[in-house]
Amino acid sequence: MSTTDDVREPAVAAVPQDDGVEYRRERIRIGKVPISTKLYQGIGALPGSHKDFAFNTFLLLYYSQILGVPASYASIVLAISLVVDAITDPMVGAYSDSFRSRLGRRHPFMYAAALPLGISIYLLFSPPSGASDVLLLIWLLSFTLLVRLAFTFFVVPWNAVAAEFSSDYVERTSIITFRYLVGWVGGVTFSFSMYSLIFAPTETFPAGQLNPANYSAFAVILGVLTSLWCLLTTHLTRREVPYLLQPVKPTPRFNLTRIFNEVLMALRSSNFRLLFVSMLLFAGIAGIGQVFDIYMNTYYWEFKPADLRWYGFTIFGAMLAFVTVPALQRRFEKQNILVVAVGIAWILPVFKVLFRFWDIWPDNGDPRLLQAFIILAIAVVYALTTAGIMFGSMIADLVDEQELRVKRRQEGVYSSTIGFSSKATSSLGLIVGGLLLDTFIGFPRGTLPGEVADATLFRLALTDGILVPMFFLLPILMLRRYSLTRERLESIQAELGHNQRN
Repeated sequence: MSTTDDVREPAVAAVPQDDGVEYRRERIRIGKVPISTKLYQGIGALPGSHKDFAFNTFLLLYYSQILGVPASYASIVLAISLVVDAITDPMVGAYSDSFRSRLGRRHPFMYAAALPLGISIYLLFSPPSGASDVLLLIWLLSFTLLVRLAFTFFVVPWNAVAAEFSSDYVERTSIITFRYLVGWVGGVTFSFSMYSLIFAPTETFPAGQLNPANYSAFAVILGVLTSLWCLLTTHLTRREVPYLLQPVKPTPRFNLTRIFNEVLMALRSSNFRLLFVSMLLFAGIAGIGQVFDIYMNTYYWEFKPADLRWYGFTIFGAMLAFVTVPALQRRFEKQNILVVAVGIAWILPVFKVLFRFWDIWPDNGDPRLLQAFIILAIAVVYALTTAGIMFGSMIADLVDEQELRVKRRQEGVYSSTIGFSSKATSSLGLIVGGLLLDTFIGFPRGTLPGEVADATLFRLALTDGILVPMFFLLPILMLRRYSLTRERLESIQAELGHNQRN
């Protein structure tokens, strides 16, 4: 395990800002960031992993198929919560950038969010029994909003901390890699356990995800674990606060105009605009597909929870990414790796549906179908994990470019603005997906696998597997214009003097 020698030097590493704020590190790190710190920071990926599993896999299914709320209405409610959540992201990011406390700029927010997040996500999956559709929609909106707001107060500062740990081109990728490593291991363990223990099939409900009784235990486990992981990562990384940049004197007062100006300042960077718009497009398209995933697995491919749990083997795709990313990064530019990885993650799911249309896949229920899908999913996860690591590392690099350009560090604004872009358009994607499900596809409510008409299933597969994914070409083409290379970043950091102050 790596070790680090400390040098206390409160007056070192001053970074003047154009609004009169000066940032300094209390200690200068000698050597690399300890592996234990990377692991502790990686624990912070688990709340998002668990939340996303619950939201993307079960939330819409639970409220529409089990509680009987129309999918289009539920999708609109989820979209509204995402829009509100997206607006708060830049606010929290800008506020934490200028926050000042003995626990640093980020940790107080992370501590404060832990318990509200767990309680809210428990209540989201515990609506009052016998409630009307209107009351259920109000409940869904209220607690989805609370979950997302609490998560924003945790994840935006958590993301920003990663960019402050190191200024090294390669080590930044290593820090992001550890976050993905912990997130994947914990996420796969969680999903496998839920499918095996909580959503296990019964004689009445062969598809355990359609059994209403299973969601009570799921809500308790989900709420406890999300709060626990938030508290653990925050507490275990407190020792790193002296190595992070802190405001030396009082910062300007919080106001919306200042936040708006800081977001505009970030968007004046052409490279950041490319990532921002690419994420807008990517998240919107993915948001549509997100609506269909559980319907495809449950009704089109007719997988049961005992089948879906084996998707935990996709962790091997993530592990392969962790091993190969360092070698890829030494040879290729980050943006080139990102474009290729996103392209692979786009094209493979298209062929997954095409192979069914061409009668290449075995029939539903044949063990070979599940085996083939797991192999395919491993390849997709490898590509997506590689893309995610590159994207996070590129955002950290752009913070340095921004500091040189405008004399301001905007870790929080950068991470939160990207969060805004993904949430704002994913909300639109949810609305479109829900409307497609109710109108173009015409999917019935309260139905079991094997009871849906073939024409309806064909429209579902066509939409999810071919029509929607074709739009992923747009962000792929945009990302090719990114221009911050390794050589340019080294020049920027030399001018900023990062090598001397880190």
